[in-house]
Amino acid sequence: MTERSVSTRRRSLAIGFVAFALACGKTGPLQPPAPRGPLPAQDVAVRQLGDRVEVTLTIPDARGDKASQMVQRTEILRVAYPRGRAAPLEPDAFRVRGELVASIASDHAKPGDRVAIADPSLSSLADRGIGWTLRYGVRVRDQRGRPSPLVVAKDLTTVAPVAPPLALTGQASADGVRLAWEAPEGAGGATYNVYRGPADGRLAERPINVQPLTSADALDSTVEAGKSYRYVVRTVAADGPPYRESASSEPIVVDASDRFAPATPVGLVAVQEGTAVRLLWNPGSESDLDGYRVYRASGDGDFTQIGGPIVRQPSFLDADVASGTVARYRVTAIDRSVPPNESAPSASVELRIAVDPAAAGGG
Repeated sequence: MTERSVSTRRRSLAIGFVAFALACGKTGPLQPPAPRGPLPAQDVAVRQLGDRVEVTLTIPDARGDKASQMVQRTEILRVAYPRGRAAPLEPDAFRVRGELVASIASDHAKPGDRVAIADPSLSSLADRGIGWTLRYGVRVRDQRGRPSPLVVAKDLTTVAPVAPPLALTGQASADGVRLAWEAPEGAGGATYNVYRGPADGRLAERPINVQPLTSADALDSTVEAGKSYRYVVRTVAADGPPYRESASSEPIVVDASDRFAPATPVGLVAVQEGTAVRLLWNPGSESDLDGYRVYRASGDGDFTQIGGPIVRQPSFLDADVASGTVARYRVTAIDRSVPPNESAPSASVELRIAVDPAAAGGG
């Protein structure tokens, strides 16, 4: 090959390379390929319930709208550190020593569903896993088996199981739902967590109490009238989170329908203002108080309601009175139930309506 032909060939290769680069349509540094596997699981947490450990997670959204991108399986991996051994920060712990302890089909779980999976092999560890520090990771796979990134929960050091509370009872009251239970035998100084959920739904993962309860009773004042709730109580085994508790007590369902009327209004007074009568009384303190009903009777007649269906404030101005007559008044309180619960009537007050001094003077 001559020197001229070699030079021509080199120019052709250079032109071809430039044309190829331009055809790519992009400039700048190389980018890693877009991920194709599922999105990672959300809100991964772990807790001890009695002699078992449970991992909870939220099923993620699919990365795309193709059927092959739907989440098909959830996997739980574990790294276990024996009693007395500190759990180091090991970036490669799951790659080197992670053990697949559960693989659960998620075909029927929808994105956003909360899923709880127990570690089925905890008892295979020495001392049935008590005193071990356990590190759990969660990943999901799509219909093609592609894995999501691994999400690691906070380490959990298990403790000896404690007995659950006994004989849980619940009763709706004017203040909410009152719960009571018995301490497990031999559990002096025990503390407790109370959990609530819909009557036919999942229990919340956090207790309704901010701090563990030191007594065997509780008041749930956050219920909504007309709803039913399921309750369980657990004995606290060690500080958390992660929560380390007994198994749940036997559950109960309580109907929180409000059948309790507000307290009877007190302090009712009647004062004439010109040709009208001003009524004042002490406000009620109930959290579900909706207002009041005002009743008036003329002379010895029967009481009839005045002022419309409800009076919102603890005062009322009755302008529909006649001079020289005797008016009697009483007030009740009503709550927000449907239909509302009405209190017993207050003590009645009586007032003789005098002639309006201003009107008399002007005559």
